[in-house]
Amino acid sequence: MNRPGRVLLAAVACGLAIAAPANAAPVERSGFELSVGFAGTYRSGSWTPLVVASAADADHPITAGDVLHVWVEDPDGQFVRSPPVTVTTTTAGRTAARFCIRFGRPSGRVRIEHGPRISECRIGEPIPAGDRVLLVCGDLPAAGRALRLLDGEDGPRQRLATLAADEATAADDGAAEARDLDGVDAIVLCGSGLDTVTTAMLHRIDAWVRRGGRLVLLAGASAAGLAERPPAAAWLPGRIDRFVTLRRFGPLEAYARAGRLQPPAAGVQVPVFADPRALPGVVEAFDGNAPTDLPLVLRRSHGLGTIAWLGVDLDTEPFRSWQGADTLLLALLDSRPRAVGTMATIDATQRPPDLAGQLRVALERFAGGMPQPRLRTVSFELVAGLGLLYVVCLFPLDWWLVSRGTGRPWLAWLTLPLLVATFTTLAWTLRPVAAGGGPGLLREAAQIVDIDAGSDLIRGGGWAAVYASANDRLPVRATGGDAAVSWLADAGRGFGGIDAAMPQPSLATADYVYGRTLAALEGVPIAAASTRLFEAGWSEQGGARRLVTATLAREPQGTLRGDVAHHLPSPLERCWLAHAGWRYDIGRLAPGQRFDLAASRGPRSLAGGLTLRTAVKERDAASRWNPTETDLCRILEVAGFHAAAGGSGYTGLWSGRLERFDLSPLIAVDRAVLVGFMDPTDTTIEVAGMPAAGPTMYRIVIPLATDAEPKR
Repeated sequence: MNRPGRVLLAAVACGLAIAAPANAAPVERSGFELSVGFAGTYRSGSWTPLVVASAADADHPITAGDVLHVWVEDPDGQFVRSPPVTVTTTTAGRTAARFCIRFGRPSGRVRIEHGPRISECRIGEPIPAGDRVLLVCGDLPAAGRALRLLDGEDGPRQRLATLAADEATAADDGAAEARDLDGVDAIVLCGSGLDTVTTAMLHRIDAWVRRGGRLVLLAGASAAGLAERPPAAAWLPGRIDRFVTLRRFGPLEAYARAGRLQPPAAGVQVPVFADPRALPGVVEAFDGNAPTDLPLVLRRSHGLGTIAWLGVDLDTEPFRSWQGADTLLLALLDSRPRAVGTMATIDATQRPPDLAGQLRVALERFAGGMPQPRLRTVSFELVAGLGLLYVVCLFPLDWWLVSRGTGRPWLAWLTLPLLVATFTTLAWTLRPVAAGGGPGLLREAAQIVDIDAGSDLIRGGGWAAVYASANDRLPVRATGGDAAVSWLADAGRGFGGIDAAMPQPSLATADYVYGRTLAALEGVPIAAASTRLFEAGWSEQGGARRLVTATLAREPQGTLRGDVAHHLPSPLERCWLAHAGWRYDIGRLAPGQRFDLAASRGPRSLAGGLTLRTAVKERDAASRWNPTETDLCRILEVAGFHAAAGGSGYTGLWSGRLERFDLSPLIAVDRAVLVGFMDPTDTTIEVAGMPAAGPTMYRIVIPLATDAEPKR
């Protein structure tokens, strides 16, 4: 090899050595078996269960009591080490360790740290972060057909995951955490298929629903087996009194908007509840003259989530082979195909991937406010102009001055370093800085806190962006309940997206680790003049009921009566109350101040309030959603009731990871929601020991007093 070739090879080798993480350990051959997600199905960007066990031919098998870590990639391609997990013996007699992790890349790379050894495994590629996942327990052919009806060109792709008997048992080893189901958008349970699911998995599903999940329970004759099995017994609308035979299927055909259902000669068994007039929620389909005669479909709240119950077994004949079973299932999921109104009218170059992506863009503006200054950014036009001027100064200006103007070529040894130093200084002075100086770290945050007075549950979600003026390693911590903190990135295959083919180029190439729990990240690298984004979630049981006093009840015409007062530490600004399709504007509500609906101006359309609808030439016109909107309060408000505002038909965007905070299904049943903002407040995310401050949207979910009116 000639001398230039050796020099080039040495330069490449040096570059690769510099780019390699300093703390990278040698990776050995894998000796482990991995079980991820549900039947191997998992979604990138979501918390995912991962079970690690020794392979049959493992050179270094794991034993009970060993401590393991797993390393997975974040969206920048940097490996993140999980908290330590102790190996235990499962009910099947195997030794395994159970983790809950987030995959930020579609590569499927997993590193297992067992003592000084690190082994690398590869698993199947995940479902893209923007797709929707339906988890089904039982043999239900209608589920696949129903999802195909929802697939469209502009919307997310619908995916089906099954909870098999052997997989359900394996996933039940360990604590029953609702976070394991983070990658699931809705769950359909067949009552006849729950015999294979252990109690720990049922508790995990119950916790997931209470924290905002959507559950569809198909239990007719099979409901007898659920009545004595907690927590599945609580998913039924009430206590079963007896079973009756249903021979008329007209109400179900009307509900499914389909016909040709051939009833069997013997009919089907339907449960009858002990006190039909005291059933919670809304009866959507019934047999008889009144909803209390024989309810067939009932939708109700369960914590911050909803349960839709169907009084027949959809996985048995004659429903199993009925073509209308797919539309019936869509109605239960409240996911009938809808037209997308403004999706195609928004410029794709301006449209974020979803509402979660729009929230991320708004956080990175660093709009400022007490106690920190605003971040002064540099426009692209200025950077491009500076680069063009630099090229012009090199050639032809510098070349002409040296070669033609003075005729002294040796001056190039002076002019070239002078030009480089000058433009380097200009670029440094124009870097993004905090207006007026400011600290070395800027923090911008937003938060949602949901308080459910019915189940005494408090749930929170926080998002934070951090700007650093110098290279640093940051500790990041989330507080409150079973908190977990992680990175935040856009869904999709765009630049910096979770599903991008190549990771986003990053100047901070060091790996980082979790502490003892998912609530703390240690040594998160951040490069000078760059940003990092984080998200956190938490929940805790107890203390919610004392934060609200209410006597709200539903009038026969659907409006509300009564009064409400909150007992939060600070006043709520821009406060309003929502129920069904109505919105009651309140304004400012101080702690302990009572708001009486009888003295208010009365309700107005909830959709009109969310879309800022105004009268234009004697007609109501909703203002179009701005895809470049950066008002954090406005984004949180619309995302928190996205379906009530018209969904993607109004915003032209899907909710993304913010969909779990959409309380639109609750206000359609037996709950009212008090909404207000505190601005600014400290969020649950702490960066470098200081909490990130920003607007917080509080939502108090209030059960309505029961009345004697029949529910339709």
